[in-house]
Amino acid sequence: MSDSLEQEVGNATLYTGGVVVPRDSTRYFSLSPISRRVSSVNGLALGIGHFENHRIACQEVNGLNLEITPIAAIVNVVAFNLPIELLVAGIYEGPNAKLFFDSPDRTYIRVDGVNLSAGGFMGGAQCRGVNISVFTFMNEMKGVSFSLEAFGATTFSGVSIAGLGNACEYGTGVQIAVSNLSRNHKGVQIGLFNNSKNLRGMQFGLWNTNGKRKLPFINWQFKEAVKKSKA
Repeated sequence: MSDSLEQEVGNATLYTGGVVVPRDSTRYFSLSPISRRVSSVNGLALGIGHFENHRIACQEVNGLNLEITPIAAIVNVVAFNLPIELLVAGIYEGPNAKLFFDSPDRTYIRVDGVNLSAGGFMGGAQCRGVNISVFTFMNEMKGVSFSLEAFGATTFSGVSIAGLGNACEYGTGVQIAVSNLSRNHKGVQIGLFNNSKNLRGMQFGLWNTNGKRKLPFINWQFKEAVKKSKA
């Protein structure tokens, strides 16, 4: 019988040669997309990016995730209006911003450490640490993010600096970009255009909008806006 034959036993693979190999394993280095049998990489993940693994709910990278991917160029060509919308998101909330907030993908990749990408995530990701990318949208970011074009997250806490725009559903900390959008924000927004439906903090920019008022240069909101009853 060939040694290549295998049989699944519990959570392992039993080869005819008698060697048992764990199905869910940890690596110190892995190419990405990560193998469907690897649950975590404690070191370096290098490749073109990550895809949803239907066998392991959430794969982890503890260390450095390095991606060389053309995803940013693809987004700019296919969805060329998205950077423009994020550029003025601080004035009005565009339809694409709603799309990223309202239907987040389940988290299938988590990076604890540093994410360095020539492109960026497009949903389904969580990062705790430092994110350096071109164009990124993820479920959750905790730490510091630097994006050449745009950054978006359902939940964000820390500091986010983007060339064009920041967008998040729930934000805590500091947003710095040409245009900042946060539906619920606790902290500071700094940019030309700032918009928060429910702000607890300060806004500094050319035009600032929150649930209480719209003002140029400096705006603030520390309490929930009182809705006026109709007579």
